[in-house]
Amino acid sequence: MMAVSNRKMIPTTSSSSSSSSRHFVGGFVAIVSILLLLLASMTDPVHGFILPSPFSSSSSTSTKTSLGPMARNGLQYEDIEIGTGRRILPGDAVLCYYVGTYQPKNGRSGSTNNNGLWSPKKSSSTAAVVTFDETEPGEPAEFVVGKGQVIPGWELGILGDLSLEIPPMKIGGDRKLVVPAALAYGDRSVGPIPPNQDLEFQIMILNAQPTGGVSTETQLKGIAGLIGFLSFFAVLGLFIAQHYNDWF
Repeated sequence: MMAVSNRKMIPTTSSSSSSSSRHFVGGFVAIVSILLLLLASMTDPVHGFILPSPFSSSSSTSTKTSLGPMARNGLQYEDIEIGTGRRILPGDAVLCYYVGTYQPKNGRSGSTNNNGLWSPKKSSSTAAVVTFDETEPGEPAEFVVGKGQVIPGWELGILGDLSLEIPPMKIGGDRKLVVPAALAYGDRSVGPIPPNQDLEFQIMILNAQPTGGVSTETQLKGIAGLIGFLSFFAVLGLFIAQHYNDWF
């Protein structure tokens, strides 16, 4: 007579549990990868966004001269577009496109501005508009405002002064300025700019970040690094748990 074993039959579940673990690990890795890709897309190499064209066709071909009233210090401004972001504050690192021109007082010629940018005041119909400086598409300028890194006319034209009825610019804003020589280079000759020359600018603010503290871009990169670090150990732990019985 065959002896009957008193052992209970235990169903084999290792294959199903192993398959479930693999699916879990695969899903976890996929979710982490998606999160890292999203964070990477939020931290564009040029300060977190796609750069627009320097100036819209409507503003670059504008010839209107309806500037705001002249401030007591001689500065004039006109907002082509008021930004929708926060206002610019002293100490901000500002990213912007700009073009600088002037009207020669003595009629001498220079590198003329052929892009049709704003010319608010003309001493004569034949005087050439000289473009002495401008940014290139995709290559904006960056500076810290309120720290003396730019001429006083820029500081005032960007930060504003409510006592002079000049509002501050906001991120995304596009403003035209007429800067008197006293707020530019005074009686100095700088490059192609003659002494005692009033200057005209068009400035488009792309972005601004406080220079103190941690920027949003740095915070996002830190979060992405933390997620990657934790994900590595989470997957490693799941792998060890899955194969623990096989090893020991």
